[in-house]
Formats: sequence, C-alpha cells, structure tokens
Amino acid sequence: MLLAPAAWALWTIAAPLVAPEGAALGPIRGVRLGTGAGQARDRLATGAPGEFRSEAMGEDHALTWQPTGETRGLRAARLEFHLGQLVAVRLTLDGSAPEAQGPQFESSNASVLTRTRSGEAVELTWLARSCPTHAGEVRRLIEEHSQR
Repeated sequence: MLLAPAAWALWTIAAPLVAPEGAALGPIRGVRLGTGAGQARDRLATGAPGEFRSEAMGEDHALTWQPTGETRGLRAARLEFHLGQLVAVRLTLDGSAPEAQGPQFESSNASVLTRTRSGEAVELTWLARSCPTHAGEVRRLIEEHSQR
C-alpha cells in the first residue's frame, strides 16, 4: 500500500512545523473547530451588524457572514461544516485585527492555520486535519509551507 509511505513522508516534512503535542489552535473570533452550526453562529464575534446566509454544498454546508454597514476587524466570514461539525473557518480581516497578527502558518495535531496578506486585508484560513473534504487543501498547505 502506498498510503502508509506517503503519510510517513508527509509527516516527516511537516514535523518541524507542528505545534507541541496536544497544543490546540483557537478559538478564533469565539469559535472552535468541531462545534455545530448554531453554536458557531452564536459565538462568532463579528463586532458589527451583519447577515448570515446558509449555502448547501452536497452533504456539507457553509454559513457566510457579511457586514451590513461599516466594520472594523472582521470584513467577512465563511464557516464550513462537514457532517454537522465546523471543519473550516475562512475570515477576511483588517490587517490590524488581532487574529491577523501572527505567523503565516501554524499547525497542531488537529488543525492548520494560514494568514495571507492581500493589500490591507488578511485572509485567515483554519482547517481541521480530520476532515476528508479538506484533506487535499491541508496537504497542499503543509507542503507549501514546509518548502519555505
């Protein structure tokens, strides 16, 4: 089976980037990976009035949030769920927002997080490693950041 050698190779590349055993990333803006949609929606600290919308994605679904007026900090949010659990958080933040600060790449046994500057904004992506829907994206991010 090629899966075991591939997994070992990936771990060997990623090991130096991984946070200490048991270290968890988050919560971010009040939400944690693994929570349900209602809890994630209720806990997302938007800091401004806005609208949530639900989007079906096959068996999965997403909640998106857009501000309805001027906002500082959080510009937009997308929360993605697999089998009812939050598995991906994608935020567009002002560059001065606390969550926008930090390393470009963080990793733990449970998740990976990236921050990408785009003009005055920062795109934050936080993915659960255990989600099969996002497995390819997680692998790609680990590989990209291991080569830097």
